[in-house]
Amino acid sequence: MRTKTRSIVRLFFCLPVFAFASACFGIGLPAENRCYDPSVKTIQVFKEGLELSPPIIQLNSTERLVISFDDLDPEIKRYKFTVLHCESDWKISADLLVSDFIEGFNEEKIDQFAYSYNTTVNYTHFEAVFPSENMRLKISGNYLLVVYEDDPSQLAFTARFMVVETSPLVTTGTIVQSSRIEDHFTRQQIDFIVRLNGFQVRYVEREIKVVVQQNGRWDNTLTISKPRFARPDELDYRYDESISFNGGNQYRYFDTKSLLYQSERIAKISYDTTNQVFLLDDQPRTYKQYAFEKDLNGRFFVKNEERAENSKTEADYAWIHFFLPFPAPITIGQFHVVGELSYWQLNEDNKMKFNSGRKGYELNLFLKQGYYNYLYLLKENGRREGDESLIEGNHWETENDYTIYVYYHETGALYDRLIAVNFLNTIL
Repeated sequence: MRTKTRSIVRLFFCLPVFAFASACFGIGLPAENRCYDPSVKTIQVFKEGLELSPPIIQLNSTERLVISFDDLDPEIKRYKFTVLHCESDWKISADLLVSDFIEGFNEEKIDQFAYSYNTTVNYTHFEAVFPSENMRLKISGNYLLVVYEDDPSQLAFTARFMVVETSPLVTTGTIVQSSRIEDHFTRQQIDFIVRLNGFQVRYVEREIKVVVQQNGRWDNTLTISKPRFARPDELDYRYDESISFNGGNQYRYFDTKSLLYQSERIAKISYDTTNQVFLLDDQPRTYKQYAFEKDLNGRFFVKNEERAENSKTEADYAWIHFFLPFPAPITIGQFHVVGELSYWQLNEDNKMKFNSGRKGYELNLFLKQGYYNYLYLLKENGRREGDESLIEGNHWETENDYTIYVYYHETGALYDRLIAVNFLNTIL
């Protein structure tokens, strides 16, 4: 039966990836970080050995990604995963065959799992590493990880990751105050140069695309179609006031590594049927003076420090109660609690609701023990990006991480290659 199943799966190799995705998961699968199963929690995809790293690996290297998540459903499930190649704008590649980017089988079982131990909430922890002996990647670019049960129509979650190839390109840059006068004290401008070092590009504006990302966010990424100046061996993106971001503020945080005592940001811990953690009321920081405080730039890590030997299976879950005082409900949009804890999404799961009795916005999230960063963002009606301005304030001095992705689509080629990735930080 296994051989027969594998043979059927191999037939999909002759399909275009878009047709493969449509046949398996339905037309219109969004290529984004999204959880489809409410029983699936604490989704993390990171470079092996570096839990706080972005999901980026080098093509044809020994680097691997760790896929980690919990299933709170008491029924034991069997999960599989596959990957889909995407263009630089995160549309599923229409012109590639599955066999163009996958070597080996096009799906893999997640057979490494363990049951929670000594926790009030029972769960099964799943983990896998990728690429594996059975599934390897042949080309660079953007990819969508798709995790599902035995039936591909039963999606668990999807996650973005990137594979970068080795190239002679070198990207250097700095983060400065915005050169636009009205944004001088609130926005950060990214000035950078891409040195080609012999890499041949015939039509820069047609073949090179650059994407700039702030921290781990996808809602406010910038896509730059052309440099300010193109020299024979250098692309200059400096002094372009349009390549700028809100400075924002240092991320807020809370610490639930122990549920036996209240850490700095916790008002109360109680237990009824599950652990309940009530955070101190958060206050708007719009007009407060900027103060540096070390953070994880929106990320989190799982940890139980109460005599646990393995936090993956011994960290418990708790309801985290957020409250943001606010005089009246707003009509221009919605407030969201955002960070890696929200899977970097602004959706119904992390949208706050106004409590007229308490005069403020509240949200409850079911999270695993650990250390978490978050921000309050306003998503205005009809817009995709969140805005820090109303609650967090914006400061040009704020410490932020930036990632610069350089994509190359050679004339006549079928896909966007990712030929360089560079990481910048405002204070390094």
